[in-house]
Amino acid sequence: MRYVVAIIVVLAFLQSCTPPPSSVPSPTLDKDTLKDYRLISSMRGEQFRSAAYLIDLRVNDAGEKYSINTELYFSGDSVGFYGRGYLGKGAFKGNIIDDAVTVYFNQQDEYFSGPLADIGSGAECSSPGEVLLVVMSLLTGKTDWENPDNFKYPSRNEVSYHSGRFEKTVVLDKKGFPESEKMIDPMCKDSIFIKYQDSNRKFPFYKVQNVLYYNELFEFRARGFVREQKYNIDIGSRKFDVNIPASASRIDSI
Repeated sequence: MRYVVAIIVVLAFLQSCTPPPSSVPSPTLDKDTLKDYRLISSMRGEQFRSAAYLIDLRVNDAGEKYSINTELYFSGDSVGFYGRGYLGKGAFKGNIIDDAVTVYFNQQDEYFSGPLADIGSGAECSSPGEVLLVVMSLLTGKTDWENPDNFKYPSRNEVSYHSGRFEKTVVLDKKGFPESEKMIDPMCKDSIFIKYQDSNRKFPFYKVQNVLYYNELFEFRARGFVREQKYNIDIGSRKFDVNIPASASRIDSI
């Protein structure tokens, strides 16, 4: 499970920049439209072309602690990620291209390759695949915006709604930028918290500061801290390559 959750936190940062559908309008940002978080998220996605991240991922697996230095790259529909922990522990390299994921675990000399939707499939609770898809949906803004009856406003700066098995809340500042987001599954004990920083009127509008994933049942906690992030830069194709040695063993799930 530790590898999957590490990848979940890693991809959460990348997918925060995924563009929404091209049909979304691109109006001028003024003091009135600043109040609309959905509009801000759409504009952020429209102006995004690529991103590179350096993230410190810290994991506590039932008392066993370790850290992973992670590099993340996103360009168009391609995602590349690389992690290296202390003495190689937790090391991995992978990509997501055309909704297919490939991950190679260096220390174990094992790899997984298959549809992204197959990650953790079949589990009713704590399904990594489902959690991953929900994180992507939450961070890209592709949520239940079209169903206003699903929304509640517990306070002036909060929006709450349900999506699948998750209860979600977005906390906004006075200008409509997100300060934090959380999603909680009371039954399966999955919790994901996202903290933002540096909100302003220009692209990228807001940045991810850290993401925390916690599962109470498994006493598993993973937090990713963004150390560096750059947007709309040229990223070489080699950042998305994953070379799997002939000696590696294929595994059916991660």
